Amino acid sequence: IEVDSGDMFKIALEGNPTTGYQWEVAAYNAETVARIGEPEYNSDSDKIGAGGIYTFTFKALAAGQSDLELVYRRPWEEGVLPIDTFKVSIHVK
Repeated sequence: IEVDSGDMFKIALEGNPTTGYQWEVAAYNAETVARIGEPEYNSDSDKIGAGGIYTFTFKALAAGQSDLELVYRRPWEEGVLPIDTFKVSIHVK
């Protein structure tokens, strides 16, 4: 994606914390992009066990390129590969 320096942008991914899995930021170029706060989670339903959307907010800091990677995993499982990965290239103008 392409953004201007100083712009805020969001990444929204489906997930279900009742399974123990959660989206986490795994990698990005901190000189180009900054993560703002903690991810927000909004459930799709009031029903127990329902999934929803994790929303991560970032700010473009300076012109350049950043590969942004998020992983869907159980944080307590050491040495276990994530069950899903999201990657996007950020070009800051």
